Amino acid sequence: MELNGFLNLFNSLKVVDEFFKVSAVLLAILYLLYAIVISKQVSIMNRTLEDKFQYVISFVSSLQIAVALILLIFSLFLV
Repeated sequence: MELNGFLNLFNSLKVVDEFFKVSAVLLAILYLLYAIVISKQVSIMNRTLEDKFQYVISFVSSLQIAVALILLIFSLFLV
């Protein structure tokens, strides 16, 4: 009987849903920080090395930041 009571309390508090929401927001923030660091590294690399693909690499880096921002907004407002 005690296990059923605990499981009912666990389900009624929606602990799993809240854990998922908090972890989604935290992971989105970590991904945004990662994308910003990678973007800074790409800009330093572009100043150091000259390559014919530097614009493509810069675009992919900017695209990664945009995806990270969209993911963060999605996790804050829709999850």
